[in-house]
Amino acid sequence: MELTPMIDKSSFEPIYLQIYNYIQEEIIAGRIEADSKLPSIRRLAQYLNISRTPVALAYDQLLAEGYIKSKPRSGYFAENVESIARSNYNLKQNKVSPTGNYSPIHHFYHSYQNDAIKYDFGYGTIDLHHFPLAKWRKFMNRSLLPENSFHLLYGDIQGEIGLRKEIASYLHQNRGVRCSPDQIVIGAGTFHSLDLLFQLIQNRTTSIAVESSVHVGVKALLNKFPFQVEPLDLELDGINLNKLKKKEVQAIYLTPSYQFPYGMTLSINKRIKLLKYATENQFYIIENDYDGEFRYNNRPIPSLQSLDNNGRVIYLGTFSKSLTPSFRISYLVLPTDLLCLFHLGKHSYDQHASPIFQKTLQWFMESGDFERHMRKMRTLYQKKHAIITSRFSDIFEDKIEIVGAGAGLHIVIKVKNDMDELKLIDTAKQFGVNVYPTSIYKIENHQEQDNILLLGFGGLSETAIEEGLRLLKIAWFPNNP
Repeated sequence: MELTPMIDKSSFEPIYLQIYNYIQEEIIAGRIEADSKLPSIRRLAQYLNISRTPVALAYDQLLAEGYIKSKPRSGYFAENVESIARSNYNLKQNKVSPTGNYSPIHHFYHSYQNDAIKYDFGYGTIDLHHFPLAKWRKFMNRSLLPENSFHLLYGDIQGEIGLRKEIASYLHQNRGVRCSPDQIVIGAGTFHSLDLLFQLIQNRTTSIAVESSVHVGVKALLNKFPFQVEPLDLELDGINLNKLKKKEVQAIYLTPSYQFPYGMTLSINKRIKLLKYATENQFYIIENDYDGEFRYNNRPIPSLQSLDNNGRVIYLGTFSKSLTPSFRISYLVLPTDLLCLFHLGKHSYDQHASPIFQKTLQWFMESGDFERHMRKMRTLYQKKHAIITSRFSDIFEDKIEIVGAGAGLHIVIKVKNDMDELKLIDTAKQFGVNVYPTSIYKIENHQEQDNILLLGFGGLSETAIEEGLRLLKIAWFPNNP
Protein backbone atom coordinates (compact mmCIF):
# COMPACT_ATOMS: atom_id res chain seq x y z
CA MET A 1 0.00 0.00 0.00
CA GLU A 2 1.11 3.54 -0.79
CA LEU A 3 -0.26 6.56 1.08
CA THR A 4 -0.34 10.00 -0.49
CA PRO A 5 -1.27 12.66 2.05
CA MET A 6 -0.99 16.30 1.02
CA ILE A 7 2.04 17.67 2.88
CA ASP A 8 2.15 21.45 3.23
CA LYS A 9 5.49 22.46 4.75
CA SER A 10 4.36 26.08 4.97
CA SER A 11 1.31 25.16 7.07
CA PHE A 12 0.97 26.13 10.72
CA GLU A 13 -0.01 22.50 11.34
CA PRO A 14 2.99 20.23 12.04
CA ILE A 15 3.80 17.64 9.37
CA TYR A 16 3.23 14.69 11.71
CA LEU A 17 -0.30 15.95 12.40
CA GLN A 18 -1.04 16.30 8.68
CA ILE A 19 -0.05 12.66 8.21
CA TYR A 20 -2.02 11.60 11.28
CA ASN A 21 -5.17 13.42 10.10
CA TYR A 22 -4.97 11.84 6.65
CA ILE A 23 -4.53 8.24 7.82
CA GLN A 24 -7.14 8.58 10.56
CA GLU A 25 -9.76 9.87 8.13
CA GLU A 26 -8.94 7.17 5.56
CA ILE A 27 -9.36 4.42 8.16
CA ILE A 28 -12.66 5.78 9.50
CA ALA A 29 -14.03 6.34 6.00
CA GLY A 30 -13.18 2.74 5.14
CA ARG A 31 -10.78 3.67 2.36
CA ILE A 32 -8.10 1.87 4.34
CA GLU A 33 -9.71 -1.44 5.26
CA ALA A 34 -9.27 -3.23 8.55
CA ASP A 35 -6.09 -5.34 8.74
CA SER A 36 -4.58 -3.57 5.74
CA LYS A 37 -0.82 -3.29 6.14
CA LEU A 38 0.50 0.27 6.20
CA PRO A 39 3.83 1.22 4.63
CA SER A 40 6.79 1.10 7.01
CA ILE A 41 8.00 4.33 8.59
CA ARG A 42 11.13 4.31 6.46
CA ARG A 43 9.24 3.59 3.24
CA LEU A 44 6.59 6.26 3.78
CA ALA A 45 9.23 8.84 4.74
CA GLN A 46 11.19 8.08 1.58
CA TYR A 47 8.04 8.21 -0.55
CA LEU A 48 7.05 11.62 0.89
CA ASN A 49 10.66 12.88 0.84
CA ILE A 50 10.63 13.85 4.52
CA SER A 51 12.49 12.67 7.62
CA ARG A 52 11.20 9.64 9.50
CA THR A 53 10.48 11.55 12.71
CA PRO A 54 7.10 13.08 11.68
CA VAL A 55 5.98 9.72 10.22
CA ALA A 56 6.95 7.95 13.44
CA LEU A 57 5.11 10.52 15.55
CA ALA A 58 1.98 10.16 13.40
CA TYR A 59 2.09 6.36 13.75
CA ASP A 60 2.66 6.66 17.51
CA GLN A 61 -0.47 8.83 17.80
CA LEU A 62 -2.57 6.45 15.68
CA LEU A 63 -1.27 3.49 17.68
CA ALA A 64 -2.03 5.18 21.02
CA GLU A 65 -5.61 5.99 19.96
CA GLY A 66 -6.28 2.53 18.56
CA TYR A 67 -6.56 3.31 14.86
CA ILE A 68 -3.64 1.04 13.97
CA LYS A 69 -1.90 -1.89 15.61
CA SER A 70 1.69 -3.07 15.57
CA LYS A 71 2.68 -6.69 14.97
CA PRO A 72 6.24 -7.66 15.92
CA ARG A 73 8.48 -8.14 12.88
CA SER A 74 5.49 -7.60 10.59
CA GLY A 75 4.72 -3.88 10.71
CA TYR A 76 1.67 -1.67 11.21
CA PHE A 77 -1.90 -2.65 10.31
CA ALA A 78 -5.22 -0.77 10.28
CA GLU A 79 -7.60 -1.61 13.12
CA ASN A 80 -11.30 -2.37 12.70
CA VAL A 81 -12.91 1.03 13.20
CA GLU A 82 -16.03 -0.60 14.60
CA SER A 83 -14.01 -1.22 17.75
CA ILE A 84 -13.30 2.49 18.08
CA ALA A 85 -15.88 4.69 19.81
CA ARG A 86 -16.95 6.99 16.98
CA SER A 87 -18.31 9.45 19.53
CA ASN A 88 -14.73 10.23 20.48
CA TYR A 89 -13.88 11.14 16.93
CA ASN A 90 -13.86 14.88 16.35
CA LEU A 91 -12.54 15.47 12.86
CA LYS A 92 -13.16 18.96 11.46
CA GLN A 93 -11.94 19.44 7.93
CA ASN A 94 -8.20 18.80 8.18
CA LYS A 95 -7.96 19.74 11.87
CA VAL A 96 -8.06 17.29 14.75
CA SER A 97 -8.29 17.46 18.52
CA PRO A 98 -6.67 14.24 19.74
CA THR A 99 -8.67 12.38 22.38
CA GLY A 100 -7.24 10.85 25.50
CA ASN A 101 -4.16 11.95 27.42
CA TYR A 102 -1.58 11.29 24.73
CA SER A 103 -0.13 14.13 22.67
CA PRO A 104 3.15 13.82 20.77
CA ILE A 105 3.75 17.58 21.05
CA HIS A 106 4.16 17.29 24.80
CA HIS A 107 6.46 14.34 24.29
CA PHE A 108 8.98 16.83 22.94
CA TYR A 109 9.11 18.23 26.50
CA HIS A 110 8.53 15.39 28.96
CA SER A 111 6.50 12.22 29.49
CA TYR A 112 3.09 12.01 31.11
CA GLN A 113 2.41 10.61 34.53
CA ASN A 114 0.51 7.66 33.05
CA ASP A 115 3.31 6.76 30.62
CA ALA A 116 5.17 3.54 31.36
CA ILE A 117 8.42 5.45 31.75
CA LYS A 118 10.67 5.07 34.78
CA TYR A 119 13.31 7.67 33.94
CA ASP A 120 12.34 10.71 31.89
CA PHE A 121 15.16 12.87 30.53
CA GLY A 122 12.69 15.50 29.34
CA TYR A 123 14.08 19.00 28.98
CA GLY A 124 10.76 20.52 30.07
CA THR A 125 11.06 19.18 33.61
CA ILE A 126 12.36 21.08 36.63
CA ASP A 127 13.14 20.08 40.20
CA LEU A 128 9.73 20.43 41.87
CA HIS A 129 10.92 19.08 45.23
CA HIS A 130 12.80 22.31 45.94
CA PHE A 131 10.10 24.75 44.90
CA PRO A 132 9.22 27.00 47.89
CA LEU A 133 5.51 26.13 47.95
CA ALA A 134 4.85 27.47 51.45
CA LYS A 135 6.29 30.90 50.66
CA TRP A 136 4.54 31.06 47.29
CA ARG A 137 1.23 30.05 48.88
CA LYS A 138 1.62 32.83 51.47
CA PHE A 139 1.85 35.50 48.78
CA MET A 140 -0.85 33.85 46.68
CA ASN A 141 -3.24 33.92 49.64
CA ARG A 142 -2.38 37.58 50.18
CA SER A 143 -3.42 38.39 46.62
CA LEU A 144 -6.84 36.82 47.32
CA LEU A 145 -7.67 38.91 50.38
CA PRO A 146 -10.76 41.13 50.00
CA GLU A 147 -8.69 44.33 49.83
CA ASN A 148 -6.82 42.87 46.84
CA SER A 149 -9.91 41.65 44.99
CA PHE A 150 -9.14 43.93 42.02
CA HIS A 151 -6.54 41.33 41.01
CA LEU A 152 -9.50 39.19 39.95
CA LEU A 153 -10.04 41.55 37.01
CA TYR A 154 -8.25 41.60 33.65
CA GLY A 155 -5.27 43.69 34.73
CA ASP A 156 -2.93 45.99 32.80
CA ILE A 157 -2.47 44.98 29.16
CA GLN A 158 1.28 45.65 29.51
CA GLY A 159 1.50 43.73 32.80
CA GLU A 160 1.38 44.78 36.43
CA ILE A 161 3.70 47.75 36.99
CA GLY A 162 5.03 46.40 40.30
CA LEU A 163 6.17 43.18 38.63
CA ARG A 164 7.69 45.07 35.71
CA LYS A 165 9.80 47.07 38.19
CA GLU A 166 11.04 43.89 39.83
CA ILE A 167 11.86 42.28 36.49
CA ALA A 168 13.78 45.36 35.33
CA SER A 169 15.87 45.28 38.51
CA TYR A 170 16.45 41.51 38.29
CA LEU A 171 17.51 41.64 34.63
CA HIS A 172 19.95 44.46 35.28
CA GLN A 173 21.60 42.70 38.19
CA ASN A 174 21.76 39.22 36.67
CA ARG A 175 21.90 39.70 32.89
CA GLY A 176 23.12 43.29 32.54
CA VAL A 177 19.94 44.29 30.70
CA ARG A 178 19.44 48.06 30.59
CA CYS A 179 15.78 48.99 30.53
CA SER A 180 13.03 50.80 32.38
CA PRO A 181 9.85 49.08 33.63
CA ASP A 182 7.95 50.97 30.90
CA GLN A 183 9.84 48.99 28.23
CA ILE A 184 8.68 45.63 29.60
CA VAL A 185 5.57 43.83 28.34
CA ILE A 186 4.47 40.80 30.33
CA GLY A 187 3.28 37.76 28.38
CA ALA A 188 1.81 34.32 29.05
CA GLY A 189 4.80 32.30 27.89
CA THR A 190 7.51 32.58 25.26
CA PHE A 191 5.27 31.95 22.26
CA HIS A 192 2.65 34.43 23.46
CA SER A 193 5.35 37.10 23.70
CA LEU A 194 6.84 36.15 20.34
CA ASP A 195 3.44 36.34 18.68
CA LEU A 196 3.06 39.92 19.90
CA LEU A 197 6.56 40.79 18.71
CA PHE A 198 6.02 39.34 15.24
CA GLN A 199 2.81 41.38 14.98
CA LEU A 200 4.75 44.55 15.82
CA ILE A 201 7.51 43.98 13.25
CA GLN A 202 5.62 42.27 10.42
CA ASN A 203 4.94 45.47 8.46
CA ARG A 204 8.64 46.33 8.39
CA THR A 205 10.03 42.79 8.07
CA THR A 206 9.90 40.67 4.94
CA SER A 207 12.83 38.37 5.73
CA ILE A 208 14.02 37.03 9.08
CA ALA A 209 17.18 35.01 9.76
CA VAL A 210 17.05 32.23 12.35
CA GLU A 211 19.39 29.57 13.66
CA SER A 212 19.22 26.43 11.52
CA SER A 213 17.51 24.62 14.42
CA VAL A 214 14.86 26.28 16.58
CA HIS A 215 12.04 25.20 18.86
CA VAL A 216 9.05 23.67 17.05
CA GLY A 217 6.82 26.37 18.57
CA VAL A 218 9.00 29.07 17.05
CA LYS A 219 8.85 27.34 13.66
CA ALA A 220 5.06 27.22 13.88
CA LEU A 221 4.87 30.93 14.74
CA LEU A 222 7.18 31.88 11.89
CA ASN A 223 4.87 30.04 9.51
CA LYS A 224 1.94 32.14 10.71
CA PHE A 225 3.55 35.34 9.48
CA PRO A 226 4.55 36.41 5.94
CA PHE A 227 8.26 36.17 6.68
CA GLN A 228 10.86 34.69 4.38
CA VAL A 229 12.80 32.50 6.81
CA GLU A 230 16.56 32.32 6.23
CA PRO A 231 18.33 29.56 8.24
CA LEU A 232 21.85 30.25 9.50
CA ASP A 233 24.40 27.47 9.96
CA LEU A 234 25.62 26.84 13.49
CA GLU A 235 29.28 26.72 14.48
CA LEU A 236 30.98 25.91 17.78
CA ASP A 237 30.71 29.56 18.82
CA GLY A 238 27.23 30.28 17.46
CA ILE A 239 25.75 31.37 14.14
CA ASN A 240 27.80 31.75 10.97
CA LEU A 241 28.04 35.53 10.59
CA ASN A 242 29.45 35.29 7.07
CA LYS A 243 26.26 33.57 5.94
CA LEU A 244 24.20 36.29 7.61
CA LYS A 245 26.00 39.02 5.67
CA LYS A 246 24.99 37.36 2.41
CA LYS A 247 21.29 37.61 3.25
CA GLU A 248 19.04 40.66 3.13
CA VAL A 249 17.07 40.44 6.36
CA GLN A 250 15.27 42.89 8.61
CA ALA A 251 15.49 40.76 11.77
CA ILE A 252 17.34 37.82 13.26
CA TYR A 253 16.07 35.44 15.96
CA LEU A 254 18.60 33.55 18.09
CA THR A 255 19.28 31.95 21.49
CA PRO A 256 22.82 33.24 22.16
CA SER A 257 23.25 32.25 25.81
CA TYR A 258 22.61 28.53 25.28
CA GLN A 259 21.51 27.66 21.77
CA PHE A 260 18.43 25.49 21.70
CA PRO A 261 18.77 22.59 21.18
CA TYR A 262 22.51 22.13 20.52
CA GLY A 263 23.94 24.07 23.44
CA MET A 264 26.65 26.30 21.96
CA THR A 265 27.12 29.88 23.21
CA LEU A 266 27.51 32.87 20.91
CA SER A 267 31.04 34.14 21.55
CA ILE A 268 31.68 37.67 22.75
CA ASN A 269 33.51 38.51 19.50
CA LYS A 270 30.54 37.42 17.45
CA ARG A 271 28.18 39.35 19.73
CA ILE A 272 30.07 42.58 19.13
CA LYS A 273 30.28 41.98 15.37
CA LEU A 274 26.58 41.11 15.20
CA LEU A 275 25.58 44.28 17.05
CA LYS A 276 27.76 46.39 14.78
CA TYR A 277 26.31 44.76 11.66
CA ALA A 278 22.74 45.17 12.96
CA THR A 279 23.33 48.87 13.59
CA GLU A 280 24.88 49.44 10.18
CA ASN A 281 22.05 47.63 8.41
CA GLN A 282 19.23 48.70 10.74
CA PHE A 283 17.78 45.28 11.51
CA TYR A 284 16.45 43.89 14.78
CA ILE A 285 18.09 41.21 16.90
CA ILE A 286 15.54 39.11 18.79
CA GLU A 287 17.44 37.72 21.77
CA ASN A 288 15.72 34.79 23.45
CA ASP A 289 17.90 34.53 26.55
CA TYR A 290 17.13 30.82 26.86
CA ASP A 291 18.69 29.33 30.02
CA GLY A 292 20.86 32.43 30.40
CA GLU A 293 20.47 32.26 34.18
CA PHE A 294 22.09 28.82 34.45
CA ARG A 295 25.79 28.62 33.53
CA TYR A 296 28.17 26.20 35.23
CA ASN A 297 31.65 26.02 33.75
CA ASN A 298 32.39 29.63 32.83
CA ARG A 299 31.66 33.15 33.93
CA PRO A 300 28.32 34.47 32.64
CA ILE A 301 28.49 36.15 29.25
CA PRO A 302 26.58 39.45 29.15
CA SER A 303 23.30 39.47 27.29
CA LEU A 304 23.30 40.98 23.82
CA GLN A 305 20.92 43.65 25.04
CA SER A 306 23.42 44.79 27.67
CA LEU A 307 25.95 45.53 24.89
CA ASP A 308 23.47 47.33 22.63
CA ASN A 309 23.72 51.13 22.51
CA ASN A 310 21.47 51.65 19.48
CA GLY A 311 18.13 50.05 20.30
CA ARG A 312 18.57 47.08 17.93
CA VAL A 313 18.02 44.25 20.46
CA ILE A 314 14.61 42.96 21.54
CA TYR A 315 15.06 40.91 24.71
CA LEU A 316 12.82 37.93 25.52
CA GLY A 317 12.76 35.87 28.71
CA THR A 318 10.58 33.63 30.86
CA PHE A 319 10.23 32.24 34.39
CA SER A 320 9.56 28.70 33.14
CA LYS A 321 12.90 27.26 34.25
CA SER A 322 13.68 29.55 37.18
CA LEU A 323 10.26 28.91 38.78
CA THR A 324 7.82 26.67 36.92
CA PRO A 325 6.33 26.65 33.41
CA SER A 326 2.78 26.38 34.74
CA PHE A 327 2.72 30.04 35.86
CA ARG A 328 2.92 31.12 32.19
CA ILE A 329 4.83 34.37 32.78
CA SER A 330 7.24 35.73 30.17
CA TYR A 331 8.48 39.21 29.29
CA LEU A 332 9.62 41.31 26.35
CA VAL A 333 11.96 44.28 26.59
CA LEU A 334 11.04 46.49 23.64
CA PRO A 335 13.12 49.26 22.06
CA THR A 336 11.44 52.68 22.00
CA ASP A 337 10.11 52.49 18.44
CA LEU A 338 8.41 49.15 18.98
CA LEU A 339 7.06 50.29 22.35
CA CYS A 340 5.34 53.15 20.50
CA LEU A 341 3.74 50.67 18.10
CA PHE A 342 2.55 48.63 21.07
CA HIS A 343 0.85 51.65 22.64
CA LEU A 344 -0.66 52.61 19.28
CA GLY A 345 -2.39 49.24 19.26
CA LYS A 346 -0.65 47.87 16.15
CA HIS A 347 -1.46 44.32 17.28
CA SER A 348 -4.29 42.04 18.40
CA TYR A 349 -2.56 41.28 21.69
CA ASP A 350 -4.32 40.83 25.02
CA GLN A 351 -2.89 40.19 28.48
CA HIS A 352 -3.22 36.48 29.23
CA ALA A 353 -0.86 36.24 32.20
CA SER A 354 -2.93 36.00 35.38
CA PRO A 355 -2.85 39.23 37.44
CA ILE A 356 -2.96 37.02 40.54
CA PHE A 357 0.20 35.17 39.51
CA GLN A 358 1.81 38.45 38.47
CA LYS A 359 1.14 40.06 41.84
CA THR A 360 2.24 36.94 43.70
CA LEU A 361 5.50 36.90 41.76
CA GLN A 362 6.02 40.60 42.45
CA TRP A 363 5.78 40.07 46.22
CA PHE A 364 7.91 36.93 45.96
CA MET A 365 10.65 38.96 44.28
CA GLU A 366 10.30 41.98 46.59
CA SER A 367 10.75 39.75 49.64
CA GLY A 368 14.09 38.42 48.39
CA ASP A 369 12.70 34.87 48.26
CA PHE A 370 13.08 34.70 44.48
CA GLU A 371 16.80 35.54 44.60
CA ARG A 372 17.34 33.03 47.40
CA HIS A 373 15.48 30.42 45.38
CA MET A 374 17.62 31.15 42.30
CA ARG A 375 20.88 30.79 44.24
CA LYS A 376 19.69 27.47 45.60
CA MET A 377 18.59 26.16 42.20
CA ARG A 378 21.82 27.24 40.47
CA THR A 379 23.79 25.23 43.00
CA LEU A 380 21.44 22.25 42.68
CA TYR A 381 21.41 22.21 38.88
CA GLN A 382 25.17 22.72 38.73
CA LYS A 383 25.59 19.60 40.84
CA LYS A 384 23.20 17.62 38.61
CA HIS A 385 24.99 18.89 35.50
CA ALA A 386 28.32 17.73 36.93
CA ILE A 387 26.86 14.33 37.74
CA ILE A 388 25.29 13.67 34.33
CA THR A 389 28.36 14.79 32.38
CA SER A 390 30.83 12.86 34.55
CA ARG A 391 28.70 9.69 34.66
CA PHE A 392 28.34 9.72 30.88
CA SER A 393 32.12 9.56 30.64
CA ASP A 394 32.37 6.83 33.29
CA ILE A 395 29.54 4.64 32.00
CA PHE A 396 29.87 5.04 28.23
CA GLU A 397 33.59 5.87 27.98
CA ASP A 398 34.18 6.81 24.32
CA LYS A 399 30.90 5.36 22.99
CA ILE A 400 29.04 8.65 23.47
CA GLU A 401 30.21 12.18 22.82
CA ILE A 402 28.72 15.13 24.69
CA VAL A 403 28.33 17.84 22.05
CA GLY A 404 26.37 20.40 24.07
CA ALA A 405 26.74 21.13 27.79
CA GLY A 406 27.90 23.75 30.27
CA ALA A 407 24.61 25.58 30.86
CA GLY A 408 20.87 25.15 31.05
CA LEU A 409 18.92 22.08 32.11
CA HIS A 410 19.77 19.74 29.25
CA ILE A 411 22.75 18.30 27.44
CA VAL A 412 23.14 17.07 23.86
CA ILE A 413 24.86 13.79 23.05
CA LYS A 414 26.06 11.94 19.96
CA VAL A 415 25.71 8.17 20.20
CA LYS A 416 28.38 6.13 18.44
CA ASN A 417 26.58 2.97 17.34
CA ASP A 418 24.65 1.90 14.25
CA MET A 419 21.28 3.24 15.45
CA ASP A 420 19.73 6.43 14.12
CA GLU A 421 17.77 8.93 16.21
CA LEU A 422 14.44 7.14 15.97
CA LYS A 423 15.89 3.73 16.79
CA LEU A 424 17.79 5.15 19.76
CA ILE A 425 14.61 6.71 21.17
CA ASP A 426 12.49 3.59 20.62
CA THR A 427 15.10 1.27 22.10
CA ALA A 428 15.52 3.46 25.19
CA LYS A 429 11.74 3.52 25.67
CA GLN A 430 11.65 -0.28 25.73
CA PHE A 431 13.87 -0.08 28.81
CA GLY A 432 11.65 2.54 30.49
CA VAL A 433 13.77 5.57 29.61
CA ASN A 434 12.66 8.61 27.60
CA VAL A 435 15.22 10.55 25.58
CA TYR A 436 14.40 13.17 22.96
CA PRO A 437 15.12 14.01 19.29
CA THR A 438 16.93 17.00 17.86
CA SER A 439 16.00 16.57 14.18
CA ILE A 440 12.49 17.96 14.77
CA TYR A 441 14.00 21.38 15.44
CA LYS A 442 15.69 21.74 12.06
CA ILE A 443 14.29 24.53 9.90
CA GLU A 444 14.72 22.46 6.76
CA ASN A 445 12.55 19.40 7.37
CA HIS A 446 14.07 17.38 4.55
CA GLN A 447 17.38 17.08 6.35
CA GLU A 448 18.32 13.53 7.28
CA GLN A 449 18.16 12.31 10.85
CA ASP A 450 21.34 11.76 12.75
CA ASN A 451 22.22 10.16 16.05
CA ILE A 452 22.18 13.31 18.18
CA LEU A 453 19.81 13.36 21.15
CA LEU A 454 18.68 15.78 23.82
CA LEU A 455 18.58 14.79 27.49
CA GLY A 456 17.18 17.00 30.22
CA PHE A 457 18.26 16.48 33.82
CA GLY A 458 16.47 19.20 35.81
CA GLY A 459 13.60 17.04 37.05
CA LEU A 460 15.61 13.93 37.93
CA SER A 461 17.28 13.10 41.21
CA GLU A 462 20.99 12.32 41.28
CA THR A 463 20.22 8.62 41.77
CA ALA A 464 17.69 8.60 38.91
CA ILE A 465 20.21 10.20 36.56
CA GLU A 466 22.75 7.44 37.18
CA GLU A 467 20.21 4.60 37.03
CA GLY A 468 18.73 6.00 33.82
CA LEU A 469 22.15 6.22 32.19
CA ARG A 470 22.94 2.63 33.11
CA LEU A 471 19.73 1.47 31.44
CA LEU A 472 20.65 3.46 28.33
CA LYS A 473 24.01 1.65 28.26
CA ILE A 474 22.19 -1.71 28.26
CA ALA A 475 19.70 -0.52 25.64
CA TRP A 476 22.20 0.98 23.21
CA PHE A 477 25.22 -1.25 23.75
CA PRO A 478 23.84 -4.67 24.73
CA ASN A 479 27.06 -6.43 23.80
CA ASN A 480 29.21 -4.12 25.91
CA PRO A 481 27.90 -4.36 29.48
